[in-house]
Amino acid sequence: MKITVFVTDIANNVKVWQARREFFSGNFPASTLVEVSALAAPEIRVEIEAVAHIGKGPR
Repeated sequence: MKITVFVTDIANNVKVWQARREFFSGNFPASTLVEVSALAAPEIRVEIEAVAHIGKGPR
């Protein structure tokens, strides 16, 4: 799993990582924080993209 978090204000990084610790336990997925000038709408301040691979499991 890999998570990319887009924020319009890099000062929110503390809140982003705090929420990450509350949501995930154990090994955290690879994560990237990116500051952008704007997102899809002016009121949106955070966008999260997650990519995961679900295997076939035990055979």
